[in-house]
Amino acid sequence: MEGNYFNLLASDVKRLWNGLDSTQKFAMLVIVVLTLVAASFFLSKALEPDWAVLYSDLSETNAISVIEGLKKNGHPYKLSEDKRTIFVPSNVRDELRVFVVENDMIQREDSGFELLDDMQLGSTDFKNKLTKQRIYQGELTRAIEKMKGIRYAKVHLAEPERSIFQDKDEAPSASVMLVLEPGYRLKTTQVKAIKNLVAFSVPRLTPERVFITDQNGASLSDEVAKNSTDMESFKSNLENQTAAKIAKVLEKIVGAGNVSVQVNADIDFNSAKSTIESYIPVANTNQGVMTSSQTEIETYENPNQIPVQNGVTANPKNLNYSKEKSSINYSVSKEIKQVVYAPGTIKRLTIAVAVNKILTDAEKKELENLVLSASGCDYERGDVITVSGLQFEGLAAEEERQSVIRAKYQREEVVGTIIDNVLPLVILFVLGLVALIMLKSILDKFTKIKMPAGHSSINTSVSVAPGEDVIDQMSDRDPIIEFRQNYTQSQKEARISELNDIVMQSPEEAAKLITSYLKD
Repeated sequence: MEGNYFNLLASDVKRLWNGLDSTQKFAMLVIVVLTLVAASFFLSKALEPDWAVLYSDLSETNAISVIEGLKKNGHPYKLSEDKRTIFVPSNVRDELRVFVVENDMIQREDSGFELLDDMQLGSTDFKNKLTKQRIYQGELTRAIEKMKGIRYAKVHLAEPERSIFQDKDEAPSASVMLVLEPGYRLKTTQVKAIKNLVAFSVPRLTPERVFITDQNGASLSDEVAKNSTDMESFKSNLENQTAAKIAKVLEKIVGAGNVSVQVNADIDFNSAKSTIESYIPVANTNQGVMTSSQTEIETYENPNQIPVQNGVTANPKNLNYSKEKSSINYSVSKEIKQVVYAPGTIKRLTIAVAVNKILTDAEKKELENLVLSASGCDYERGDVITVSGLQFEGLAAEEERQSVIRAKYQREEVVGTIIDNVLPLVILFVLGLVALIMLKSILDKFTKIKMPAGHSSINTSVSVAPGEDVIDQMSDRDPIIEFRQNYTQSQKEARISELNDIVMQSPEEAAKLITSYLKD
């Protein structure tokens, strides 16, 4: 019964198709094709998984290894355009990461002490030396990559041959290539730490012979005066912070958006050392500290007798002589200082302030005093402050430009929402509506076809009495209804065969009967 039903349906569809003209056939084909394409597209989008990053920034070898492993085990994946990032469904990402690690699909290019596992007996000294160098490089690379802000690192060591002559014995050197995270800048302390890490890991290597560079080719140094990155960052931060302080104070007076501040700082990044020697008196007096004292005393006494001169006795005289000499040495206090001036001393500040208002001389003076206090300027150092009151012509234009940008962004957001959510429903609705219109026009065309004489009216409610021949009543009764109402299990096959013969003899009349039955 089911097989014959489908055969009848196929025959009816064929007759309907043959009854269409070329324009209707073309339109029907276009509708069917568009419907299938739209349904396939939206179905694929609906069934597409939520992709998540499995691994990124892979080398070509590791990417191929991971893809082959996923493909071999039937796991879905997607590869980025740069061939370095692999996407997998988010619900199985963690499981696939464990799968990749368990199967050692990602191999490090810089090997460390694991190289000792592959060493063989009988290796040459040259090979052993290279293996030792690779071990040092691999372990240092892994240690440096653990630091904050460093994505990748590459260490190269140069160890010249040792010489028995000291003047010809060259010291080893090292170079470090760093790939930093986007927007990250290494601090001077980090650069110094990397130098010490490399230098103290290799015999005879000193930090001065370690050279570091980043992915942009900029040389990194542990001295601020030699590190261009630190100098630019320090200067920029100082200028921005000073300008922000001034703008914050002035905006409270003239309003937000009505003041513009620019700061230019002249900074001395040279480091200097000075020795100061001063002499200080003791206890705020003019005396110093006594270091030595010396006293000399000289005395002559009168003799008891005076000798006779030329037979004449001299009269005695009382002669006494005494001499005393004292000497004291004093030393003042001495103080010696060694002062090291760190780089980054401000030599001069130049500040320009523009206010969106015509200012009087008194107002300019008040604003200049505020800028002086907020910025910490020193006129004796040579700092310059300029305050100007002008009418901002570009403020309205800037607001208009911002409004245009916001309106454009809103339009793009609305269009994106319509394309992603509304357009698919509209397409399906239009295709369905067109299909219904076409189907209705086809059915109306066939229902307007007049039936032959003697078959203008069909009574679908006529019943057939038991034992009455179906073929005799077919001329003025509905054979399908009679077949469904009066057949018995024993007459099933005979009636089906009779009905097939009737349909084959008069297919047009059978189609009309089916159409009438469907309407009822």
